[in-house]
Amino acid sequence: MKKILFSLIMLFILFSCGSVNRTMFGTTEKNLLKTVSIEQGCDTENIEILEKLKGLHGATYALNVCGTRMIYKQVGSVFMEASKADETVKSLNEN
Repeated sequence: MKKILFSLIMLFILFSCGSVNRTMFGTTEKNLLKTVSIEQGCDTENIEILEKLKGLHGATYALNVCGTRMIYKQVGSVFMEASKADETVKSLNEN
């Protein structure tokens, strides 16, 4: 019984970690660069991560996208431009 309880606690700790969740669900910086490249029509080589703030439930990135500073947020397992992410969250809260 103690082994089962210990195993469950360890699994909970492992899967509650933000970095593990980001990796398991594909929300990595590599996927961020691909998403921004597609949305903004800018090659990944011309996209630079300037700043990042990661938490347990998401992340915010400041990017240089072909010479333009942009902010992207991780919402769940999706990356969105900050203004669109804020609109989405606001509309969800209104419903």
